Parts: sequence; structure tokens; C-alpha cells
Amino acid sequence: MQDLQNAGSGLKKMFIASIGAVVCTVLLIIPIVNILAMIGALVFAIISLVGLNEAGKDIEGCKTAFLLTIVNMVVSVLKNIPFLGTGFLGALFSIAGYILGFLIVYYVCKSVADVLEQNEPDVAKTGYMVWKINLVCYAAEIIIAVLALIPLLNILAAFASIIIAIVSLVASILYMIFLYKSSNALA
Repeated sequence: MQDLQNAGSGLKKMFIASIGAVVCTVLLIIPIVNILAMIGALVFAIISLVGLNEAGKDIEGCKTAFLLTIVNMVVSVLKNIPFLGTGFLGALFSIAGYILGFLIVYYVCKSVADVLEQNEPDVAKTGYMVWKINLVCYAAEIIIAVLALIPLLNILAAFASIIIAIVSLVASILYMIFLYKSSNALA
């Protein structure tokens, strides 16, 4: 296996940033601590970007994921502008965000798994499984976003969104496990 130390180090940063982001998300519900949690979430987002950029030095798919992450951040900002982020246009931005989010996970998992396939086939299998599970989650989120625009079906979408949130949480945990395992395999 070629020298992939940048990839291993970058994936480790992404893993640490993922754990930190989860902690910050939980802390957001606590009134006094929530401001620090928002700052922490921003710091961990930057660490994740740095890690993705670092991994992109060795693995082309991670470089693509880095660029898609930047585009996704722009889409997220546009989605949160009051007159752009509502109604049909807001749904389009949400769907674009879901598609970009999936593509980011896909490029990271697929490209890293491709690199690991020869020497670490179990870790590679995890990567292939993770992007496929995320595909189902993101597709369901897109369907729910469309259903939410249709009167009466939006009630069904609300219930479905609770279920998909739980499945997405599992998919996120599996993604973090993959980041951890692959960073160790490439160290």
C-alpha cells in the first residue's frame, strides 16, 4: 500500500470532529452552555474540513468530497436566508443539501474503501455498507421533503421524519466507526 499518512491523519481529524459535533449538538439544548456549543460546533466543522482536505492529498475522492462540502455550506447559507429558505425554493435547497450530503459520504466511503480493499477488506466492506445505508436515508429524506409540501401528506411526512431521523442517527454512527477504523488502517 502506498504512503497514505495524510489520509490516515485527515480521517482521524474527521472522526474527532464528528464526535465533537455530536457532543456540541447535545449541549445546544442547555441554555447557558449553548453559545459555547455553537462555537464548538463551528470549530469542529473547521477541523473536519481540514481533515477532509488533508485526506484529499492522498485520496482523490476525499478531494472531491472536500469541494462538495464547500458547495454544501453555500447551499446551507442560502437555505437559511429568510426569503430563500421557505416554501418551494426552501425545499429545493433542502433537497440539494441532501444530495450533496450523500455525495460527500459516498465519495469519502467509496474512495477510502477502494484504497483499503486489498489490505483491509473488512474495513472496506464497512465503507461500502455505510454509503449504501446513507443512500437509503438521504433518498427517504428527499421523499419526505417533497411530501412535506403536499397538504395532508405533510402529516405523514412529519411521522416519517421521526423514523428516518433514528435511522440516520444509526447511519451517522456507522460512518464515524468507518472513519475511525479507516484512519487506524491508514496510519
